[in-house]
Amino acid sequence: MSPRPPHDFEFLLFDGFSNMVLANAMEPLRDVKLRGISGSVDWRVSTMDGRAVRSSSGLQISPDGVFDPDRPGRRLFLVAGYHVRSLATPALITALRRAARGAQQIIAVDTAAWLLAAAGLLDGQSATIHWQELDDFEETFSRVDVSISRYVRAGSFITCGGASTTLDLMLDLIKELFGAAVAFEASTMFLYDAERQASLRRGASRLEGNAPRALLAALDVMSANIESPLSTGEIASRSLISERTLHRVFQQELKMSPGKYYQMLRLQRARHLALETRLPLEQIALRCGFSSAPSLSRAIRKEFGVPIRHLSSRKT
Repeated sequence: MSPRPPHDFEFLLFDGFSNMVLANAMEPLRDVKLRGISGSVDWRVSTMDGRAVRSSSGLQISPDGVFDPDRPGRRLFLVAGYHVRSLATPALITALRRAARGAQQIIAVDTAAWLLAAAGLLDGQSATIHWQELDDFEETFSRVDVSISRYVRAGSFITCGGASTTLDLMLDLIKELFGAAVAFEASTMFLYDAERQASLRRGASRLEGNAPRALLAALDVMSANIESPLSTGEIASRSLISERTLHRVFQQELKMSPGKYYQMLRLQRARHLALETRLPLEQIALRCGFSSAPSLSRAIRKEFGVPIRHLSSRKT
């Protein structure tokens, strides 16, 4: 069988967009792509005329090309910020209506829900927008059921408020497309405050809901023991469950063994150290529970498909 095509994302940017919103939408996808997951992601950045746009802080972004409303099968992100009312031109409205016919999803972040509503695409649907625009949005678009939720799904449309809600949306979307384990790893790439992650339902807390407490306890034990890995029996004991239960919950919730997940967590830490520090490979190996640099190198190549030197920040 031929490999599945990547999940196709496109970011349509408008002048006045927020750098932070764009980063929170794009960077979690970068983490997924960097890990080389099968059926992974590709993305492009576009503007309506193919010219550069400026963010609200003055950063200029040059797009990959002009927006094509008839490009099918993508998940289209609309990223707008200030002056959104002036963006809703007849040409844009026509383009969005055409794009909606072929897109897999259209995701409007920050103030971009205004553009979908102006095109009539949210009529009879529930939607949200950046909190500063909520009142005007509700008054202007009487056919839209305006919500104060952090983000709202309505058929093939998703609307979302500001930067932090965009990150939450992306982590949930990654969980839906690639599984809870991948979403957990993406969240820990950006959020290292364990207490805050728990309070915001990020990190291990993102697996809550149907996930049993036993799984969350085991994940916490693993995260606290990267340098000196524990056996599955020790993990189970410290999580106050049997080893049999440990294996069962990992297979049920994450579709992998606890040993596989534990190694993935350690390799994720090794990759971060290789990318962000100038530590010798031998020291990275020891910090991540590997007996030697060669054993870490073999595991890195097997997991990520590239030699560890490709991840290293050192110049050779």
